[in-house]
Amino acid sequence: MIRQLYLDLFDLQATSGYEKPVQSYMRLFMEKFPKYTIVTDRLGSIFAVKKHRDENAPIVMVAGHMDEVGLMVVGITDKGMLKLTNLGGLNGEVFISQVLSVHTKEGVIKGVVGAIPPHLKKEQQLSISDLILDIGASSKEEALQFGVALGDMVLFDNPFTYTKHPHRLIAKSIDNRYGCGLALEAIEAFHDLNLPFTLVIGATVQEEVGLRGAETSVNMIKPDLFLALDASPVNDALDKESLAELGKGFLLRMYDPRNVMHQGTLKFFVELAKKHQIPFQYFTSQGGTDAAKALELNDGVIATTIGLPARYIHSTAAMMDVRDLESAKTMLFTVLNTLNHDIIKALKEANS
Repeated sequence: MIRQLYLDLFDLQATSGYEKPVQSYMRLFMEKFPKYTIVTDRLGSIFAVKKHRDENAPIVMVAGHMDEVGLMVVGITDKGMLKLTNLGGLNGEVFISQVLSVHTKEGVIKGVVGAIPPHLKKEQQLSISDLILDIGASSKEEALQFGVALGDMVLFDNPFTYTKHPHRLIAKSIDNRYGCGLALEAIEAFHDLNLPFTLVIGATVQEEVGLRGAETSVNMIKPDLFLALDASPVNDALDKESLAELGKGFLLRMYDPRNVMHQGTLKFFVELAKKHQIPFQYFTSQGGTDAAKALELNDGVIATTIGLPARYIHSTAAMMDVRDLESAKTMLFTVLNTLNHDIIKALKEANS
């Protein structure tokens, strides 16, 4: 159903600030393709660069992000319970009675999130700061002896699995190992092609905590066009008014609070998708992607997102449909095969 590289990426453990396992995986893949030069910024974002022979050729940048939402140890109680904070947007309710993994320097320790019985709760709302992670320690000293330290990454114990549906799967980090995997597929696909622009493909760090890697990497690369590859939430299972759903194509993100899609780019994407009969869905979101940060840098960068619809993201597990992945992949490859100097120039001038 899906290439092994996605399965590998889904099960890697890497929250914001702890992206090294994903970066290492992507670097090993990139090194198979010698026509690219591998570059990183100082935060850890990584890209394969295929330079055009003309130094003045436009630059097209394609980026997933390596980090997934998760937790961090920020305290240890006298009873040996771990206090947590969130890395990215998460609700406390999704963690009750979940088995979590604490990634210490000495290895992984399992724990369970303590749950207050409903009839003893004073309030129904639960924040991350209300949670305790019980690792079986009887004291703070014993927890420290186990190897726990403040700052340790904490993640969900939810490995990848296929569903009974022939096209759907469940994984903890669809947001956004989808983008990392598709970036790697693009590196492979365009290795031997001569394009009329410099191509930069890879993934950023710390998207989930403020689009930080996008800012540093865009400042480093200085692209003319930026394409984010990211998963976005759809609620089609519960809301018949949902704007998008699984299995109907990639998401064309017209609006989010920090990026109203550039009208020239919107026209270009819609016409191209229709011409090549690529399934897509118009989409709006109340959250942002790395495209929102790229948009406002370097006097303004033409930036948009090729989105993957996913249910239940920013929780302990999400669901996607591989037909939407194929749609996103086809759109990305079609865009890269279509762009040239004149089209990029026209897009940059469309709103000038």
